[in-house]
Amino acid sequence: MRAAVVDALNTKPYFTDVPEPVETDGALRIKVQWAGLQPTDVLRVRGIYKNPVFPYIIGGEGIGLLDDGRRVYFGHSIPQQGAMSEITVVPEAEIWPIPDDADPQQVIALALAGLGALIPLEEAKIRPGERVLILGATGPVGQIGALVARQLGAGAVVGAARSLPALERMKDHGVLDAVVQLGQGDDDSALAAEKGERGYDVVLDPLFGAPAEAAMRSVAEGGRLMSIGTRAGRTMTLTLTELRRRHHHGVDTGELIRPAAERQAAFERLLAYAKTGNWTIDTLTYDLEDVGAAWEAQCGSPHAKIVIKVCDEHLD
Repeated sequence: MRAAVVDALNTKPYFTDVPEPVETDGALRIKVQWAGLQPTDVLRVRGIYKNPVFPYIIGGEGIGLLDDGRRVYFGHSIPQQGAMSEITVVPEAEIWPIPDDADPQQVIALALAGLGALIPLEEAKIRPGERVLILGATGPVGQIGALVARQLGAGAVVGAARSLPALERMKDHGVLDAVVQLGQGDDDSALAAEKGERGYDVVLDPLFGAPAEAAMRSVAEGGRLMSIGTRAGRTMTLTLTELRRRHHHGVDTGELIRPAAERQAAFERLLAYAKTGNWTIDTLTYDLEDVGAAWEAQCGSPHAKIVIKVCDEHLD
């Protein structure tokens, strides 16, 4: 079968033929139609995340058909047999039904990235009218985070990222109320300029490092900074004064901490919010044969969810 495989640390995946996987107890066979690429795929190949065993098929989520014809989303717990192959095998608890009329690219864009936004923002307990800052706002997690914050009652949503044109597009579409361009030499002043009278009540932080440090210094008393990733650095240095009367939470949204039933319920809430709000998340689509180009795009911060088209149809 056709697949995207990576052989060693710090190498790119390549398109090749591999044997079909063997079905195991508690897992089901899926004929894959679409697969998602995300930052954690890159971190895994760099040896930073989950210590991969090589060679392996990449991709931690996708959409496909069960043998009985049902179309499903699947994610997590696919250690060697990833999503970027014509056939995969997935634990049954990680296989979730999706509506017949759902756009598969939007479902993939919403799923893992969406859980990374929804769960920490729900745990932050946004109160009506609060000011919410989204770091890394132009990526999939950030785009969804801005929409979720509004859904949960935020009074103002501020987006911060490096790409000013991408931020301005989000503001023009009504997703953001204000924007902050990061990486211009003084993130502290840039973030402080848009913090309002009190400061930011909630911060969604998929970056950590220097941007999160600067954001914490503009958090209101009683405010909550919710960190879910380390794309900008793995450490953060703050004084006790900067932490006083503010709260920092490291949030894990993955399968090692969250039971499948909890994550599936959150996924279903996301789909409902997206349908009600007519959400559209930016995506970039590549054919499986072009996985090398897709990988380079992911490494370059594409400001969109990368979706891989694996197969149109499957013939038995």
